[in-house]
Amino acid sequence: MKEAETGARQRHRSGGGSPNAACVVPGRATARADDLLVLIAHGSTKALAELYDLVAPLLLALLRSRHSTVEQAKDALVGVFAQIWRTAPAYSTGPYALDWIIDQAQGDARTGAPGRAA
Repeated sequence: MKEAETGARQRHRSGGGSPNAACVVPGRATARADDLLVLIAHGSTKALAELYDLVAPLLLALLRSRHSTVEQAKDALVGVFAQIWRTAPAYSTGPYALDWIIDQAQGDARTGAPGRAA
């Protein structure tokens, strides 16, 4: 596996390196989200904050299209990230991290509650 694909997973296992490298190339957003979900599964609140910075605008736009007010969409966004925090240990690493994250938000939109675990 390439270093770019494993990133934080390898640093996390070895205890070295900085998991803070921002995703500056949009095409790498999925790989970065995958790394962050692995760190979140191990209890990293810093990774959760970085994931929020990476995907919150996208998720807020998705939730805004499904809620009648911006305030409701923002409340739902908080619920989605709480769900991500709870279900990250069940996440299977791979190229579909953003799909998994969006699935969490889709669950909120369909049911009014955070999404299902993948």
